[in-house]
Amino acid sequence: MATVDKKVSPGKTDPFGTGRILVTDCLDKFSNERTDPFLMLHHFGPAHITAMPQFGMHPHRGFNECPYLKQGRWLATDPWNMEAEGQDAVFEEGQLQWGKSGRGIEHGMKFDPSYDGPVQGFQLWINLRAANKLDPPEFQNARADAMPLIDVGPGAKAKLLLGELHGKASPVETQGISCQYIDYELDAGAEAIHPRAAGMSTLFIYVYEGSGAFGGVTAKKGEVLRMSATGDVQVRASTKLSFMLLAGAPLREPIVQHGPFVMSSQDQIMQAFQDYHSGNFLAQECTYKLHTKGKTVTTKRRIEGRR
Repeated sequence: MATVDKKVSPGKTDPFGTGRILVTDCLDKFSNERTDPFLMLHHFGPAHITAMPQFGMHPHRGFNECPYLKQGRWLATDPWNMEAEGQDAVFEEGQLQWGKSGRGIEHGMKFDPSYDGPVQGFQLWINLRAANKLDPPEFQNARADAMPLIDVGPGAKAKLLLGELHGKASPVETQGISCQYIDYELDAGAEAIHPRAAGMSTLFIYVYEGSGAFGGVTAKKGEVLRMSATGDVQVRASTKLSFMLLAGAPLREPIVQHGPFVMSSQDQIMQAFQDYHSGNFLAQECTYKLHTKGKTVTTKRRIEGRR
C-alpha cells in the first residue's frame, strides 16, 4: 500500500487581484518536479455567487487548464465566443472543461443572470509536452452526466473527471498525458482502495470536506497529502469525507513558468509575451468538443471579424 510522503496545509492566494476571493493554492508547498505533470490546483468557495468576482479574460500558453465546477453555474467566454452563446459556453454544476491552450487561448467566466446560489470549484493546470506547446487551441466541455460515477465500496463513490478507473473512462481526451483526476465522496466510516495506475508515480490528495485516514495518516479539510510513488491508496472516512485525487505519469521535461505562460525555455516565455503584445498570439479558429452522455459533438468557431 502507498504511504504518505508529506502532509501540508496549503496557503491562500488571490490570483486575479480582486481582493474579494480567497483561493486555496493546494500545491503551493511543492516544486514542479514533485507535482509533475501537474502545475497547479486551486480550490475556490463554497460561497454565494454574489460574493465571487467574475473571472475576466486572461491568456494562457503551453499547458492545459481544467476547471471543474462542483457547485453553481457560470458562462464561459473566449475570443471565439465573446458573447457566451450556445451550449459550448454553459459551465454548470458537475462540469469539467479541458482547455488545451497550445499556442494561445484567452478565456474568462461571467455570471449567468438566471443563477442565484452557491459556487464552489477547482482549477487544475496540467503541463503539455514540449512538442505540443504550440499546438492549435481546443476546448473540451464534459457535462456532469458524461463522466462516470463509480461505486468503489459501500458508502463510497468516485466521479471520474479524467483518465480511467475500474474499467470506466472519462470522455475527455488528455492529449497524451497519462493522468487521473477523481472526485471521491465517502460516508462516515466507509472504506475504499484507490488502485495505482501503471506509471502514475505522482499522486496527491486534497481533502475539501471532512476527515479521514490515507495509508494510516489522518487528514482533515484543507490538508494536502503527497503519497509515495508506488502502491494503492487505502482510505477510511472518519466523518463524511470528500477529496480530490490527482495521479499522473511525470513528463520530466523542463518547465519555465511566468504568470499565465508555461514553456520549456526562457526564450519561449519571452516569445509568448512578444506574440501577445503584437497581436500574434491567437489562432483564427478554435475547436470545441462537447461531451454529453454517450455523445461528443465537435464544432469550430472563428474570431468574429476574422476570415
